[in-house]
Amino acid sequence: MKKQITVLSLLFLATAALFSCKKDDSSLKARIIGKWMVNKIEVSGNSNESLNGTFTYTINDYMDFKSNDDDQVELGMSNQRTIGSYIISLGKDFSMVFPEGTSYCTVSTLSATQLQFTAKMDKTNIVKKYYLTR
Repeated sequence: MKKQITVLSLLFLATAALFSCKKDDSSLKARIIGKWMVNKIEVSGNSNESLNGTFTYTINDYMDFKSNDDDQVELGMSNQRTIGSYIISLGKDFSMVFPEGTSYCTVSTLSATQLQFTAKMDKTNIVKKYYLTR
């Protein structure tokens, strides 16, 4: 009898543990993970004025926030692919680290189909506002 109670208790605990886990769909990371199409990027703060302005992109240009252990972000622009990483901070902030440097980002709009954020490049005056859609 004692053995049956022990087995039933273990079965109950295993079932409770299995079904008590809930998918995280409300955190910033959970909401930005996935592939986004880059519609346009507004750039300001470059010392070379020709590098400032609004730049529009094609359907082939994307930003993909991966859900892997490395928190990689892939940026595919004008047939060039760059791999970096992203780090989620508190609230609506995150940072992206690419070979050209670190950008500190603040989300202004986030829905199931739209992501807009402003990225300030570390140690520069360059600010980029990204307009992404799914």
